[in-house]
Parts: sequence; structure tokens; C-alpha cells
Amino acid sequence: MIKGKDGTPIPKVVIERLPRYYRYFDWLENRAEKISSKKLSELMGASASQVRLDLSYFGDFGQQGYGYNIKKLKAELAKILRIHTPMKFVIVGMGNIGRALTRYNAFIEAGFKLEGLFDVKPILIGEKISGTTIYKVDELESFVKTHSVDMAIIAVPKEVANEVVKTLVASGVKGILNFAPLDLEVPDGFPVENIHIIDKALALSFLIRERQH
Repeated sequence: MIKGKDGTPIPKVVIERLPRYYRYFDWLENRAEKISSKKLSELMGASASQVRLDLSYFGDFGQQGYGYNIKKLKAELAKILRIHTPMKFVIVGMGNIGRALTRYNAFIEAGFKLEGLFDVKPILIGEKISGTTIYKVDELESFVKTHSVDMAIIAVPKEVANEVVKTLVASGVKGILNFAPLDLEVPDGFPVENIHIIDKALALSFLIRERQH
């Protein structure tokens, strides 16, 4: 369990909201000097008390009667999230999703460094995408160890996803961003973020249909 500044355990849902706070403060930076918790909560579609509680886990950032200094809090959030701190990663699976992710410049802007790409198809091995080489999956474990890779993004078929995960965990990777359409088998406490696109699409489809009734 990750703990806050005063030793209080931080709920995972609060950690998941931090990037959203950062995104809003980044957007606000050149628009205003300060913002109240009430105004920030209106922008984010939350309650003012939730905003104050979320941020209080990490320090005393607001001033009563003044609110939050936007520039200062953005800088503090950048430190907490380690924005622009080098984080090495690899992508496993060079299908449509994997290739699209290699061209997602936001990774670079946030301080992530793409070290290598991996696939099983012989025809792809040796190809370079945006200057990064595609290697055999058989080389994954040694590559991760040699290059001190911090995290991996997997975009492979569900049938092989857990085998890839075993290799990554054994190699010492510290976390996984999962685009494979299943929940991964990982050791207790191992950091995984699941991006199940079809789940989101189905939920949206349900909401659309319900709204039409």
C-alpha cells in the first residue's frame, strides 16, 4: 500500500486521478494564477471535498480564501508523478495497437523512453519504427535486464499474453500497461494497468442505447 505524506494509505482510485489533475493544471497554467477547490471540482465533475481530500494525501497545497496556486501545484504534481523523469519501456506486439503506440508522442513528452519493440513474426524482426528496432520475443528477457527497462506495454493476443507476462516479471520489469483483452496473471501487488478498449466501447454502447429509451 502506497502511503501519503502523513503516512495515511492512499487509495488506488486517488492515484489514478492524479494524471487527470495534472492535465487540468497544465491546461490552466496560462489561463489563471489560482483556482479554488470549488471551481476545480466543477471543471472535473467532482465535489470540492473530494478534490481537497485527494490533494491532501500529498501535502498542504491550498490556502483558505486563496485556493491553489496553479503553477506551483502543477510543478508539485509533476514531481509526484515523476513527469520528465526518464522511464524506460518496451512494447511487445507489433500489431495495429503496438504500431500506433510507437507514434504516440505523449510518451516522450511525459518522460518515457522507448527502448525496444518485440514480436514473434520473423518478417518483422529487424524492422525499425520511428528509429526503434523490432526484436524477437525470445530476446525479451535478456533485453529488459541489459537495458534496465522499467515497464512494458503489451499488445499481444490473449492466448499468449500470460506467457509474455511471465517473461517480463522474470526479467525484472517493474510494471505493465496491458492492452491484451484479458486480466493478467501477476504476483500479488505487481503494478498493472489494464486498457480494455472493447470493455469501454461496450459500456459506451450500453449508455447510448439506454439514453435513447
